[in-house]
Amino acid sequence: MKPLSSYDRTSTDQSAFSLHDCRAKSAKICDGALTFFFPDGIFTPEYGRDWPNTGPAAVTFALSQPPEEAVRCDLFAWEEDREFRQSVPAETLIAEINRGAWELEFLYRYDGYEEVFYICYLWQSAEPYVREAHLFIEAKEILFRWDEPAGNRQSESD
Repeated sequence: MKPLSSYDRTSTDQSAFSLHDCRAKSAKICDGALTFFFPDGIFTPEYGRDWPNTGPAAVTFALSQPPEEAVRCDLFAWEEDREFRQSVPAETLIAEINRGAWELEFLYRYDGYEEVFYICYLWQSAEPYVREAHLFIEAKEILFRWDEPAGNRQSESD
């Protein structure tokens, strides 16, 4: 994981970013905050219409409750005409992402008062290879960190 202080840019403007089709490939909880890391970047219209279009990025959620209360992830599976839901603690979600067994692809975001709800795909290294995930995060603030896309970076001598 890249150190959070090493990103080029930061913003708390949620309307300027989308995580749609972006995959978190590592994560951590530290000092009351949940951070997802996106080595392939996230989306902002500042760099055009391609998805994702920033350099490596991280999104930090300042949790409004202890992690075990502020973060909930429900995984869904279907067998014939039956749906199964499995609740996964934040620690398990993070551990599985960090060991490379899971990747969390964000699809849709819904905002509430100090809460954000994401519908995601959870990509797994074993069957079923993809599951739907509902991620609820109680957060006071969301901080987006990112590097400029490779083509936009200026050299040190500029």
